[in-house]
Amino acid sequence: MGFRSVQRLAMAALLFAGCESKERPAAPVVSAAPQKVIQATVIEATSAPVPIRVEVTGQVAPIFQATLSSRIQGTIDRLLVRDGSRVSKGQLLIQLDSRDLQAELARANAEVDNAKAHLDRMNQLYAQDAVSKQEMENATRGYRVAEASRKSVEAQLSYTTVRAPFGGVITEKKVEAGELASPGQPLLKMEDPWRLRLEATVAEGDLKSVSRGDKIRVVVDALEGQALVGTVSQILPAGDPQTHTFMVKVDLPKTVGLKAGMFGRLPLDKGLTQTILVPSTAVVERGELTSLFVVGEDRIARLRWVKLGRHFEGQVEILSGLKEGERVLTDGSRGVDGAAVQIVEPVASPPGTNP
Repeated sequence: MGFRSVQRLAMAALLFAGCESKERPAAPVVSAAPQKVIQATVIEATSAPVPIRVEVTGQVAPIFQATLSSRIQGTIDRLLVRDGSRVSKGQLLIQLDSRDLQAELARANAEVDNAKAHLDRMNQLYAQDAVSKQEMENATRGYRVAEASRKSVEAQLSYTTVRAPFGGVITEKKVEAGELASPGQPLLKMEDPWRLRLEATVAEGDLKSVSRGDKIRVVVDALEGQALVGTVSQILPAGDPQTHTFMVKVDLPKTVGLKAGMFGRLPLDKGLTQTILVPSTAVVERGELTSLFVVGEDRIARLRWVKLGRHFEGQVEILSGLKEGERVLTDGSRGVDGAAVQIVEPVASPPGTNP
């Protein structure tokens, strides 16, 4: 065998060895790390009836509020209150200069006295047939005119004082002492801070969900979400033709910290609907994202992102991401994505004890 023949045999042997190595399957890689196993209880996601709820917003406003003004023109002699002053019903708030009217009243009293004395004389003379009936009647009319003039001056004099129509707080002072007050000019604003209500606009389609006299839950955010129970006192019969909404007024109980102008929310129930509920403990919150651990037939826990709805006494509504009948970890904080789950049955409380 020549040198060229030996060279061809060697090259053929190398090509055969290369082909054999490509056709031989690679050996599988086996991980030495064992799969994590957790022991936990699971619960099946169920569909349950929950109320269809719409939420309307409104503003807290005083039931009693007033803008006080003068009925006559006069200089403000005394201003007895300021912003924030607490006042009682009938308390004097503003005194106008009344010197001219006092003088007018003195003149009217004198005219009444003269007319009364003249009438008494006429009565005596008429009894003696010394004057005619016409003269006696003229004296009677003169006395009545004088009396009416005095009552008119007394009424004008009463308008020189501005008094509180109810107990409350002065919220705005628009004038100062020494200024000239004109008829109808706003002088003070006041309200009763302890008698408040929520005024909310309700769409015409939701109006059937509320009736006058209903006890209804109101949430005021400024009170850290504290729920108040109010009473529907008014539903205005005329709605807004542009927005098709109606004003609903809900009287609120006396509550520390509640003030006019605060923002409030009014939930209205419109019937029932079916939705998926799971325990609130099953939900895992990671920033603004929410998830839970779904346990499949292979008993492997898998992280599932979900969208939450409303909360119902220890349960939460799942809007998307979970189907009815799927199993989830009852305690989401124990979940590990991809871990095997040894399902533990929940232990019932012994009879006579609280869970």
